[in-house]
Amino acid sequence: MGEPADGLEAAKKKKKFIMVVDGNPKDALTTSMILQNFGYSVTTVKSGDEALEFLSIAVPSLVITEFILPGMNGIVLMDRMRRDPVVSKVPVVVQTSLDDPSGRDRCLQAGCFLYLRKPVKGEDLYRAVQSIVERTPRKNVRVPTYMKASVEGTGTGEEFVTMISVQGMFVKTLHPRPLGSKHTVSFMLQKKIIWVEAMVLYTYGFGDESSKDPGMGMKFMNIEPADLALVQTFIQESFSAGTPAK
Repeated sequence: MGEPADGLEAAKKKKKFIMVVDGNPKDALTTSMILQNFGYSVTTVKSGDEALEFLSIAVPSLVITEFILPGMNGIVLMDRMRRDPVVSKVPVVVQTSLDDPSGRDRCLQAGCFLYLRKPVKGEDLYRAVQSIVERTPRKNVRVPTYMKASVEGTGTGEEFVTMISVQGMFVKTLHPRPLGSKHTVSFMLQKKIIWVEAMVLYTYGFGDESSKDPGMGMKFMNIEPADLALVQTFIQESFSAGTPAK
């Protein structure tokens, strides 16, 4: 992982909110829930008119809009935004069901940052948002969790995996191990005990910073392929948690 997983980061993400403009309630809910699962605040509106009304009150970090909208379409919405100096610099992603080969070029010419065709995979949406709104985009998707863990079999019941990716994890513990040290860590995932060899990349001690949980970020050095596949499945399922069934 190589990057801190802590409360401060989540708080910073919450300060960044994303507006989703989509007249399809199911699609709007799906996008909204995926973004919220990533830790972002989300506002949804149904039309370009509602979007402009909201933009006159608050400025989001990103607008994700359908091309096909009641009233004005996505291109008209972008044009209206560019005329307003307050929101002219807000990046726009078009995420659409429009079946028109020329749609992508038209939207890019109108100023959108990215053009995505529905249905959009959760990981693709994550990377799109990361690339636009985060100063340091993450290479690997990671999701919050809360799984009991044990380091070297000495868990006291107060060690937990609180963030996980396919590259590593953050272990919340009152006794972080030394930087660069390697340890066997076990945790329960989907009713199966996972054993990994992991190296400590960074640590936070108790009281170091009030906004950060004591613990350590660890990189997987050795994990069984079947266990890694289970981690990957867990992450993929986390993308769509709370979204409507297809």
